[in-house]
Amino acid sequence: MRRRLFGYAQGFTLLEIIITMTVTAVLATMIYTYFGKAFTESVTSITRLKSSAALQQVMENITADYNVYPKWRSGTVYTSASYVIPTNFNGHYYKCSTATGTSGGSEPNWPFNSGTVLDNTITWVESGSLRTLRPLTTLKTSVGAEGTDQDNTYGKYHVVKNRFTQFLNNVDQDNDASGANKILKVTLRNDSGETQTALFVSD
Repeated sequence: MRRRLFGYAQGFTLLEIIITMTVTAVLATMIYTYFGKAFTESVTSITRLKSSAALQQVMENITADYNVYPKWRSGTVYTSASYVIPTNFNGHYYKCSTATGTSGGSEPNWPFNSGTVLDNTITWVESGSLRTLRPLTTLKTSVGAEGTDQDNTYGKYHVVKNRFTQFLNNVDQDNDASGANKILKVTLRNDSGETQTALFVSD
């Protein structure tokens, strides 16, 4: 009588599986002990970077809303990268077309429609129109009251300080006792607790 031999496929025994799982658990515990904090907090730096960038963008939006270009000044050196607006704002801004030059003692008559004007050793070129500049009191209202959370066209932020200040002997008084209201101090904070301060100055 002929017997048929059947081959049985070799597999893992229950004991081998248990040993493998135990070793894996021990290794996982060791890895988590040494690297767990790094894994769980690796996203923190990215989150802070995003929060920081968002706060910077908010301050840039506020700055752009107040004053894009500085006002013209007499006896000032300007380069070809300089832009100014008239001291009595006329709705236009002007670019210095001279490599380097110094403005005159009196303000020129500003032209319109891409016109040019000679200002001592500088030639100014009309370069476009701007909206009316906002007074500091209006900007102060737009930023929001101190101690409030804001979510508006500037962005999302917490107002730490939004007040007029003055400098005496180059020291910030954090308050304008003179009532001149020439310097607006704005300090903002994001959800991560980071703050940013900017000074807005008028004539």
